[in-house]
Amino acid sequence: MSEVSVEMRHANLVISKIAKSLSNAKVLERVGGEVANEARNNAYSRPGRSFWRNIGKSVSMQKKGQSVIVGSVHEAAAQKQFGGPIEAPGKGPGALGAKALTIPLGEARENRWNTRDAKEKFNLFLVKSNGKSILFGSLKSRSKKKREAQPLFLLKKRVMQQADPWFPEGGQLERAISRGIEDYRKIAGGF
Repeated sequence: MSEVSVEMRHANLVISKIAKSLSNAKVLERVGGEVANEARNNAYSRPGRSFWRNIGKSVSMQKKGQSVIVGSVHEAAAQKQFGGPIEAPGKGPGALGAKALTIPLGEARENRWNTRDAKEKFNLFLVKSNGKSILFGSLKSRSKKKREAQPLFLLKKRVMQQADPWFPEGGQLERAISRGIEDYRKIAGGF
Protein backbone atom coordinates (compact mmCIF):
# COMPACT_ATOMS: atom_id res chain seq x y z
CA MET A 1 0.00 0.00 0.00
CA SER A 2 1.38 3.43 -0.89
CA GLU A 3 1.20 6.38 1.38
CA VAL A 4 0.90 10.03 0.44
CA SER A 5 1.89 12.65 2.95
CA VAL A 6 2.41 16.38 2.96
CA GLU A 7 4.72 18.13 5.31
CA MET A 8 2.97 21.07 6.90
CA ARG A 9 5.97 23.34 6.49
CA HIS A 10 5.57 23.02 2.66
CA ALA A 11 1.78 23.35 2.85
CA ASN A 12 2.12 26.52 4.84
CA LEU A 13 4.28 28.06 2.14
CA VAL A 14 1.73 27.23 -0.57
CA ILE A 15 -1.21 28.41 1.52
CA SER A 16 0.58 31.60 2.52
CA LYS A 17 1.47 32.28 -1.14
CA ILE A 18 -2.20 31.89 -2.17
CA ALA A 19 -3.40 33.95 0.80
CA LYS A 20 -0.89 36.71 0.02
CA SER A 21 -1.95 36.93 -3.63
CA LEU A 22 -5.61 37.02 -2.60
CA SER A 23 -4.93 39.65 0.07
CA ASN A 24 -3.32 41.77 -2.64
CA ALA A 25 -6.67 41.41 -4.43
CA LYS A 26 -4.99 40.40 -7.67
CA VAL A 27 -7.81 38.00 -8.45
CA LEU A 28 -10.30 40.80 -7.79
CA GLU A 29 -8.40 43.08 -10.15
CA ARG A 30 -8.66 40.45 -12.89
CA VAL A 31 -12.37 39.97 -12.23
CA GLY A 32 -12.96 43.73 -12.07
CA GLY A 33 -11.04 44.20 -15.32
CA GLU A 34 -13.20 41.61 -17.09
CA VAL A 35 -16.42 43.17 -15.81
CA ALA A 36 -15.22 46.66 -16.83
CA ASN A 37 -14.28 45.42 -20.32
CA GLU A 38 -17.67 43.74 -20.69
CA ALA A 39 -19.43 46.98 -19.68
CA ARG A 40 -17.33 49.05 -22.12
CA ASN A 41 -17.99 46.62 -24.97
CA ASN A 42 -21.73 46.68 -24.22
CA ALA A 43 -21.73 50.48 -24.38
CA TYR A 44 -19.60 50.63 -27.54
CA SER A 45 -21.90 48.19 -29.34
CA ARG A 46 -24.97 50.44 -28.90
CA PRO A 47 -26.22 52.83 -31.58
CA GLY A 48 -25.58 56.51 -30.98
CA ARG A 49 -21.86 56.79 -31.39
CA SER A 50 -20.83 59.74 -29.25
CA PHE A 51 -23.32 59.18 -26.40
CA TRP A 52 -22.54 55.48 -25.89
CA ARG A 53 -18.83 55.98 -26.59
CA ASN A 54 -18.73 58.54 -23.77
CA ILE A 55 -20.49 56.11 -21.44
CA GLY A 56 -18.02 53.37 -22.41
CA LYS A 57 -15.05 55.66 -21.82
CA SER A 58 -16.40 56.58 -18.38
CA VAL A 59 -16.33 52.96 -17.11
CA SER A 60 -13.60 52.50 -14.53
CA MET A 61 -12.38 50.05 -11.93
CA GLN A 62 -11.10 51.13 -8.53
CA LYS A 63 -9.39 48.96 -5.94
CA LYS A 64 -10.51 49.79 -2.40
CA GLY A 65 -8.83 47.63 0.23
CA GLN A 66 -10.18 44.10 -0.13
CA SER A 67 -12.70 45.01 -2.82
CA VAL A 68 -12.89 46.28 -6.37
CA ILE A 69 -15.54 48.72 -7.58
CA VAL A 70 -16.54 48.82 -11.25
CA GLY A 71 -18.81 51.64 -12.38
CA SER A 72 -19.38 54.63 -14.61
CA VAL A 73 -19.22 58.31 -13.73
CA HIS A 74 -21.24 59.39 -16.78
CA GLU A 75 -24.31 61.35 -15.64
CA ALA A 76 -26.69 59.28 -17.80
CA ALA A 77 -25.25 55.81 -17.11
CA ALA A 78 -27.54 54.95 -14.19
CA GLN A 79 -30.55 56.51 -15.96
CA LYS A 80 -29.99 54.24 -18.97
CA GLN A 81 -29.38 51.16 -16.80
CA PHE A 82 -32.40 51.52 -14.50
CA GLY A 83 -34.75 53.93 -16.30
CA GLY A 84 -36.96 56.41 -14.47
CA PRO A 85 -38.22 59.98 -14.78
CA ILE A 86 -36.40 62.77 -16.58
CA GLU A 87 -37.63 66.20 -15.55
CA ALA A 88 -37.04 69.83 -16.35
CA PRO A 89 -35.32 71.72 -14.93
CA GLY A 90 -32.66 69.07 -14.66
CA LYS A 91 -30.44 68.46 -11.68
CA GLY A 92 -26.84 67.37 -11.68
CA PRO A 93 -23.61 68.19 -13.47
CA GLY A 94 -24.99 68.29 -17.04
CA ALA A 95 -28.18 70.22 -16.23
CA LEU A 96 -28.81 73.43 -18.14
CA GLY A 97 -31.77 74.72 -16.10
CA ALA A 98 -34.16 74.59 -19.08
CA LYS A 99 -37.87 74.96 -18.33
CA ALA A 100 -38.80 72.07 -20.62
CA LEU A 101 -37.34 68.98 -22.24
CA THR A 102 -37.04 69.15 -26.03
CA ILE A 103 -38.02 65.91 -27.71
CA PRO A 104 -36.95 65.93 -31.36
CA LEU A 105 -39.57 65.33 -34.06
CA GLY A 106 -39.34 64.86 -37.83
CA GLU A 107 -36.20 66.33 -39.37
CA ALA A 108 -34.74 67.21 -35.96
CA ARG A 109 -35.04 63.56 -34.92
CA GLU A 110 -33.62 62.20 -38.18
CA ASN A 111 -30.59 64.51 -37.95
CA ARG A 112 -30.22 64.10 -34.16
CA TRP A 113 -30.40 67.86 -33.63
CA ASN A 114 -30.72 69.85 -30.46
CA THR A 115 -32.28 73.32 -30.58
CA ARG A 116 -28.93 75.00 -31.31
CA ASP A 117 -28.49 72.80 -34.39
CA ALA A 118 -32.04 73.52 -35.55
CA LYS A 119 -31.52 77.30 -35.18
CA GLU A 120 -28.80 77.18 -37.82
CA LYS A 121 -31.31 76.15 -40.50
CA PHE A 122 -34.69 77.26 -39.10
CA ASN A 123 -36.36 80.21 -37.45
CA LEU A 124 -37.97 78.61 -34.37
CA PHE A 125 -41.29 79.60 -32.83
CA LEU A 126 -43.52 78.10 -30.14
CA VAL A 127 -47.07 76.86 -30.75
CA LYS A 128 -49.36 75.76 -27.91
CA SER A 129 -52.35 73.61 -28.79
CA ASN A 130 -54.51 71.19 -26.80
CA GLY A 131 -52.18 71.40 -23.80
CA LYS A 132 -49.11 70.57 -25.89
CA SER A 133 -46.21 72.89 -26.61
CA ILE A 134 -44.37 72.36 -29.88
CA LEU A 135 -41.40 74.23 -31.33
CA PHE A 136 -41.93 74.72 -35.05
CA GLY A 137 -39.33 75.84 -37.52
CA SER A 138 -39.56 77.74 -40.78
CA LEU A 139 -36.59 77.56 -43.12
CA LYS A 140 -34.25 80.51 -43.11
CA SER A 141 -34.08 81.65 -46.70
CA ARG A 142 -33.31 84.78 -48.61
CA SER A 143 -36.05 84.23 -51.14
CA LYS A 144 -39.38 85.92 -50.62
CA LYS A 145 -41.28 82.64 -51.00
CA LYS A 146 -43.21 81.54 -47.97
CA ARG A 147 -42.27 78.09 -46.80
CA GLU A 148 -44.33 75.77 -44.63
CA ALA A 149 -43.33 75.48 -41.03
CA GLN A 150 -42.67 72.03 -39.63
CA PRO A 151 -42.74 70.66 -36.07
CA LEU A 152 -39.22 70.11 -34.76
CA PHE A 153 -39.50 69.61 -30.99
CA LEU A 154 -42.17 68.58 -28.51
CA LEU A 155 -41.72 70.38 -25.19
CA LYS A 156 -42.50 68.45 -22.00
CA LYS A 157 -41.87 68.95 -18.31
CA ARG A 158 -41.35 65.25 -17.56
CA VAL A 159 -40.95 61.94 -19.39
CA MET A 160 -40.41 58.38 -18.19
CA GLN A 161 -37.45 56.61 -19.70
CA GLN A 162 -37.54 52.83 -20.07
CA ALA A 163 -34.61 50.92 -18.61
CA ASP A 164 -32.03 50.04 -21.26
CA PRO A 165 -29.59 47.85 -19.30
CA TRP A 166 -26.06 48.02 -20.66
CA PHE A 167 -23.97 47.09 -17.61
CA PRO A 168 -23.36 43.33 -17.32
CA GLU A 169 -25.82 41.53 -15.09
CA GLY A 170 -27.10 37.99 -14.60
CA GLY A 171 -25.41 35.38 -16.80
CA GLN A 172 -23.27 37.96 -18.60
CA LEU A 173 -21.86 39.16 -15.27
CA GLU A 174 -21.24 35.60 -14.10
CA ARG A 175 -19.35 34.79 -17.32
CA ALA A 176 -17.18 37.91 -16.94
CA ILE A 177 -16.37 36.94 -13.33
CA SER A 178 -15.53 33.38 -14.39
CA ARG A 179 -13.21 34.67 -17.13
CA GLY A 180 -11.45 36.90 -14.61
CA ILE A 181 -10.93 34.04 -12.17
CA GLU A 182 -9.72 31.72 -14.93
CA ASP A 183 -7.37 34.41 -16.20
CA TYR A 184 -5.94 34.82 -12.72
CA ARG A 185 -5.51 31.04 -12.30
CA LYS A 186 -3.49 30.87 -15.53
CA ILE A 187 -1.19 33.68 -14.41
CA ALA A 188 -0.84 32.36 -10.84
CA GLY A 189 0.21 28.91 -12.03
CA GLY A 190 -3.15 27.12 -12.12
CA PHE A 191 -3.57 26.35 -8.43
